[in-house]
Formats: sequence, C-alpha cells, structure tokens
Amino acid sequence: MIELEAKNGLPNDFKKLDKFIQNKEIILLGEAAHGEGKTFEVKTQIVKYLVEEKGFNTIALEGMDFLEMEHINGRSILKNNLVDNFESEWYNYWNPWCPAKQLIPFEDFIKKEKLSFVGIEPYKRINAMINIDFIKNELEKSNWATLNKKEWSKLAPVFDKINNSQNNKFTIEEFEYFTTHLQKIINQKETILFHDDFFLQMLENLITHVNMKMNPIFFDNEDDQLAFEVNQRDIQMARNLIHYKERNPNAKIIVWLANFHGASNLKEVTFADSESNIYNKLTVFGEHLKNKYSDKVYSIATTSSKGFSKMPYNIESIKETKIISPEESLEFELDKQNINLGFVDFNEFNQKNPKKIEELFSSIMLGHINQEGKWLKVFDGLLYIKENEIALPKN
Repeated sequence: MIELEAKNGLPNDFKKLDKFIQNKEIILLGEAAHGEGKTFEVKTQIVKYLVEEKGFNTIALEGMDFLEMEHINGRSILKNNLVDNFESEWYNYWNPWCPAKQLIPFEDFIKKEKLSFVGIEPYKRINAMINIDFIKNELEKSNWATLNKKEWSKLAPVFDKINNSQNNKFTIEEFEYFTTHLQKIINQKETILFHDDFFLQMLENLITHVNMKMNPIFFDNEDDQLAFEVNQRDIQMARNLIHYKERNPNAKIIVWLANFHGASNLKEVTFADSESNIYNKLTVFGEHLKNKYSDKVYSIATTSSKGFSKMPYNIESIKETKIISPEESLEFELDKQNINLGFVDFNEFNQKNPKKIEELFSSIMLGHINQEGKWLKVFDGLLYIKENEIALPKN
C-alpha cells in the first residue's frame, strides 16, 4: 500500500497516483456508504487535484438526474421543466450529500471552477411528473404523431395516467404499449425537438422511470424485483453518462458515487446473506462503463478499518453505524500497517501477483458489511482511510 502524504489529517499530494490514472478519461470515485465525513473530505481533495493538475473538466453525480445538470450546463430551454429556484439552488437538491458540513469545500470548489456537470440518474419522481406533460405536448405536435395517428390516440391517455399513478394503475397492456412505442421512436431516431437527440434521451429516461416505478409485472421473489430495479437504474445511469461523453469527447469526467455502483464483476462477491445470490443477477454502472470504454475508465473504491458512518441528517430514523473490520477482512490487515491514508492499485498488484486474482478474501467496502469475494476483479484501486467519522449536518 502506498502511503499518502497528509497535512492536517487530509492528503495533500496525489502525485504517487499519477502512473495509475494516466490516460484515463473517466474516474469513478466511490464511497463505502453515504455517511462518511472523512471520505467526503478526502474525495474533495482528489477532485481538486484531478481538476487543477490533471485536466479533468466534468463532474458527474449520483443523485442528480440528467435533465437537472443539462440545465446547469446551459440548456436554458429546459428551465420550465425544473423548479423555479433550481439554477441558483441546484446543489441543495443533491441528496443525501448536500447537507454535509464536510462537503462545504467541495461545494465551494465546483461552484467557482468552470466545470461541466452530468446527472447520471434517471428521472426523480418530481422531474418525471414535470416532464411528462412536456414530452406529451412535444410528441403531439411532432411528425411522428401526425404520421401515426392511431398509435398516438392509444399512447396519449397513458401519459395522463402516469402523473396520477397512485389512483390509476397501469395494466400490463398499457405498460407494454407505452414502453414499446416510446422505444420505437428512439430506435427510429426521430429528432423531434432541439437540434440534437437530447429529446430522445428524455424519452429513454422516461421509459426507465416507468419501468422502475410503475411496472405492473409481478416478480417471483424480492430478489428478482430488487435486481430488476437495480439493473434498470444502473444501465440508465451508464447510458446517461455515455450520452454525454459521446457528444463531448474531450470531457474528462470524475464520477462521484457509491462503491457499489462503481464496481464491476459483482458476481465475484458473495452477498452477505448467504441465502441470497442477488449479486449474480446484477450488472451495475461501473461494469457498463468498462464494457464501453475499457481501460479509459478507472474505478476507485474507498474503505476504512474503523470509525463511524451516518448520513448528515438530524432525523431519528437515520442511525449512526459503527465501522468494524472483522479479523478475516482486508481492512483488518490494512489497519496493521499503521497508515492513516493509503492507496492500493489492484491492477499493478494483479500484474505482479497473477495467481492472487482468483483469491477469495473478505472486505467491508460495500456498505461496511463483511463479504467474501474475488475483490481484485471488482475495482481498479482502493483508497484507504484508516478511521472514518460521521457526516455532520451544516447546521
């Protein structure tokens, strides 16, 4: 493990990582859970280094949908599709990170730098509701609706049902008709609005929203339903980033997200509940990006040996979690090295120790839950913070 030089408890020199991230265009910057104040501080330092020293110019955020960030990037035509104060207050919609005191330096930094942003999420419910009428109206006056009057007469009423989904459930026939015909429009590349295909990306995200939130199909068990929802979300997250990257080839992108979403080959990890094989059913965001961009992507997981985690809310239902590294875990072994801040490049380690790639060992890097797996296949690098602390609310 490489020890990172630090000042006042935070790393202040990342040059030792240069050889690992050279020629990378997308860096996935993970966190074991969304309540680690020390992780937030360290990730902020890495973001600053990548922007100021390595030419990264774009920040992609888990928790923000693609429409929101396109408006911030200057697509002003979307203004009426967002809440009135979004342009000045957008950071405060980034949950669960925005209330964290330890992220004030990150907020200040990204607001003053000339950066572009990518929201990787499919629609949040509020944005889906606002955009449904917008999409319906644009389709109604499009060439597609004129040329396909019969299809449109059946499709239009389904839009009205989506915004009132709690009172009007989709039938399987309505669900399949709606998603199938929207997908046909996308496949035909009907550039209905704007001068590019952004409207088609809006349709794509609407299909995903409906698939995740309004799917009337019953699943055999909870694992299958959860796997379906995770897979729907993560492939759309990847498609949103790919949509941006393909249209901005010079973008060098830092993705702020959970370790879980930045992983590849989750099937190589045994889910903590030994009776569930859900990881075998998942292909998450990081793996989709690896499949698309290969060695242009570098995924970093973050982990700790001890400390505490808690999301930055003073809400009774949100509890503080104690981080415990069991004796058989990687974190327990890293703790013995007496390094407060360190980094391991799994790729280099694999090259020097090829037989180790297939080795099973335990780690708590996914949600601080001890799980056995071939972890050297799951991430490119590991950022180690010996002792973490809870994310504090600003007020």
